[in-house]
Amino acid sequence: MIWLPLRFGVLGALLASLLAAGSAIAESRVSFLIDQLQNATDFRVRTQAALALGASEDRSAVEPLCSGLDDTNDSVRSASAAALGKLKNAAGLPCLRDHLSEANASVRSVIERSAKSLQGSTWPSKPPPPGPNDTFYVAIGPVTDKTGRDDKSIEQLVGSTMQERLLALAGYAVAPQGEAAAAARRVVKQKSLHGYLLQTRVEPPRASSGGLTIQVRMTMWTYPAKALQGEFSPKLTMSGAYVGEKESEDSLIKMAVEKAIESFAQVTASTN
Repeated sequence: MIWLPLRFGVLGALLASLLAAGSAIAESRVSFLIDQLQNATDFRVRTQAALALGASEDRSAVEPLCSGLDDTNDSVRSASAAALGKLKNAAGLPCLRDHLSEANASVRSVIERSAKSLQGSTWPSKPPPPGPNDTFYVAIGPVTDKTGRDDKSIEQLVGSTMQERLLALAGYAVAPQGEAAAAARRVVKQKSLHGYLLQTRVEPPRASSGGLTIQVRMTMWTYPAKALQGEFSPKLTMSGAYVGEKESEDSLIKMAVEKAIESFAQVTASTN
C-alpha cells in the first residue's frame, strides 16, 4: 500500500533534478553564445550568436548585445539590434537610443524599429524577475500629475522612464505593478534583496526668467514596509520654452526623473 507515495516521491525528485539540469544547460548555452558574439573571428558566427541570444529570453544577454551594436561588421550590428528588440527587455533601450546615429542606413533602420518596440513595451508591462546578481528590488508607485493635463501621458512618461533607467542599472530589478505585499515580502526574503518604493509627483510647469521650469519630487520608501527614507527634488529649466509646450515639458520631466533615479542609486549604493 505504500509503493505509490514512494514512486511519486522518486518521480518528483527526478523531475526536480531534470529541471535543475535543464536550467544549467540553458545558462551554459547562453554563456557560449555570449562568448561567440564577443570573440568569434567569423562575422557569420557572431551574427548567428546575436540572433540566438535574442531568442534566449535571458536578461544577461542584454549587455553583450548592446556591445554588439559597436561591432565592426554591419550584419552583426543589425543582428544585435534585432535581437535586443526580440528580447523585449527594457534595459536594452538606452543603448539602442545611443546608437540612433548609426552610419549604415539599413542597420539604423533596425535600431530604430527595436527602440520603438521597446519604448512601447516598457510601461506598464511586467518587468523581468530578479536575477542572481540583483541586489535591489524597486517598486514604482503611483505618479501624481499636477501639470493640469487630462490624460495619462505624464504617468506613462514617468513610469516608462523610471522602469527603463532602473533596469539599465546593474543589480536592480523592478517589481511588477500591483504586486501584493505578501508576494513582495517573499521575493525580498528569498532572494536577499533590499526593497524600495519610489513615488513621484510632477509639479505644475512654471514660467521663470530663464524660461520653462519643471520640478519633480520623488520620495523613497522601504518596500514593502513603506517607511519613508528621503526625497529627491530635481528642478530643471529650459531657456526659450514656455508653459504649455508639451514637447519641452516632457523633455524636462524625463530628464528630471532620470536625475532623481541617479540620486536614488547613489544613496542605495552608499547605504547598503
